[in-house]
Amino acid sequence: MAKVEYVIEALERLDLLDYQSVVKWPEPPDDESMARKLDLRNLGRAKAPKVDDGSWESVIANVEETARLGPEEIPGDMLDVLAWYAPIHTHRKNWGIYIRESAVLDLAGRIVARIPGGKTTDHRTIWEAIRSAVFCLYHHEAFHHYVESFAIRLELVEQEPRYLPYHQDVYRRPEGEEEPLEEGLACAEQFRRRAKESGLRGLSHEVHLATERLLKDWIPKLGPGYRQGVALYDDDAFHKVQNRLSSQIQSASSEPTDDGSRWRLIRDDAYKGLCKCRGATYLVTDWGSHFRVPGVWGF
Repeated sequence: MAKVEYVIEALERLDLLDYQSVVKWPEPPDDESMARKLDLRNLGRAKAPKVDDGSWESVIANVEETARLGPEEIPGDMLDVLAWYAPIHTHRKNWGIYIRESAVLDLAGRIVARIPGGKTTDHRTIWEAIRSAVFCLYHHEAFHHYVESFAIRLELVEQEPRYLPYHQDVYRRPEGEEEPLEEGLACAEQFRRRAKESGLRGLSHEVHLATERLLKDWIPKLGPGYRQGVALYDDDAFHKVQNRLSSQIQSASSEPTDDGSRWRLIRDDAYKGLCKCRGATYLVTDWGSHFRVPGVWGF
């Protein structure tokens, strides 16, 4: 992994950072007390954190309230309202993944609603649903970092802007139901990364199944591009679209002239995260500086 300072320095020398707000991005909270760094290692614990301040009662009540809506209900907000990625090109040292705490609790409730006979007052089940919800959002946003990392590698070799032109001319101007391709692939990652995620070890089978049910119910009802996520679960479908995305990024065109098959030679390495986004993931509170979920943040 590269230090983000070195990446910023290299991009600055090539004049590839966005200081003119060419592309509009969601901003990190102005008040630093409203965002805390998430310690994703804590989410790997099978047992719920022990706290004595009544935090769990508040969390359980919140999750139960959402769970009572039933398994037919899905989140009403777009994914990028629940969590977002702030790119290095635009946010420099404030880059990273930002996840709303309210979104974590909402998704946890919807996961619990899909457990047969949902044990909503069981601390372990609530904790597992929270862990699962965080990684659902994290893996979607982490893919956006992998895309930026791919673009940066192109930029360092070609010494030409790739990431910002792609976002301005392709991502922000989708053509057809399958675009933006990046969002469909990011939604697919919410499924694809779960099996290998160390933070989900020890998660009960019923919570895994309930999470997959939620994703299968929710993703197809999202907007263009996003809704392709379920269809891109398999390797062949995923890599075919990833190859096409790679050509879009290099050409800054929705209709690149090649079929993208050449990217299969370097795809796996080129899409590895340049920087450690697990160390740049933040929980954002919607309740002033008060955080409800105990034991998941680090400093």
